[in-house]
Amino acid sequence: MATAIATFCLLIAGALVTSTDSGLAVPDWPLSYGMWFPPLVGGILYEHGHRMIAAAVGLMILGLAVWLGFVERRRWVRYLGYSALGAVVLQGLLGGMTVLFLLPPQVSIAHATLGPAVFCLVVCLAQVTAPSWTAQPTRDEEVRWPSLRALGLVLATLAALQLVLGAVLRHTGGGLAWHLTGAACLLAAWGWLMQRIRQLQGVRHLLCASVQRLGFLLVLQMVLGGLSWWYRAPVGVVTVHVGMGALVLAQAVLLVMVSEQAAS
Repeated sequence: MATAIATFCLLIAGALVTSTDSGLAVPDWPLSYGMWFPPLVGGILYEHGHRMIAAAVGLMILGLAVWLGFVERRRWVRYLGYSALGAVVLQGLLGGMTVLFLLPPQVSIAHATLGPAVFCLVVCLAQVTAPSWTAQPTRDEEVRWPSLRALGLVLATLAALQLVLGAVLRHTGGGLAWHLTGAACLLAAWGWLMQRIRQLQGVRHLLCASVQRLGFLLVLQMVLGGLSWWYRAPVGVVTVHVGMGALVLAQAVLLVMVSEQAAS
């Protein structure tokens, strides 16, 4: 949980770098002006601060992966930890490439997309290592198609695509129509899932609560998106909008995991 919180703080720090146009405030990498700790003035504060937080998060994920390798009996959970470690290393390399190659859109978009994916991996680790995850699930009887599991996968996929579209819009200035269409599709998919849950008998409270949290995050995210457009992308609102997008994706992935547990 601590690593997940730290990773979310890293996402906010990275969003601030882009929101304040500080991506090239430090022209070299991995050092900053050839120093470990340069004067934190202007955009250097955001760029170098982002790097320091990234280094701390990387060490936390490394420690988590090593700990899982020693004490976790479930092989798939260990592999999940190793995947998080590999992803955060790749994310660091992409961050360096954005600086060394002067913010190429393709690399910047990949960097902006992989960050929330790392966050999702760590959130999943927090979920599956929680004591409550070992409890025996209650089976939910369901015969209609599509299943809750399938709808959850559709939601998570749409959330991931929407995050990519948001990164494209943020780093190229294009694709607003696609981004708005993706938001409408995501909200429609959530409404479909919510309707299905209301029709089922004996659905677990955990699953209902997960869907309701996702709905709350979606509405809040769309309000933030509207404010960003209306007020011409103020730094604070846009940064929170980016962080909220990562929370939406993480909650959608957790919803899939909960639905898998409920169906087991």
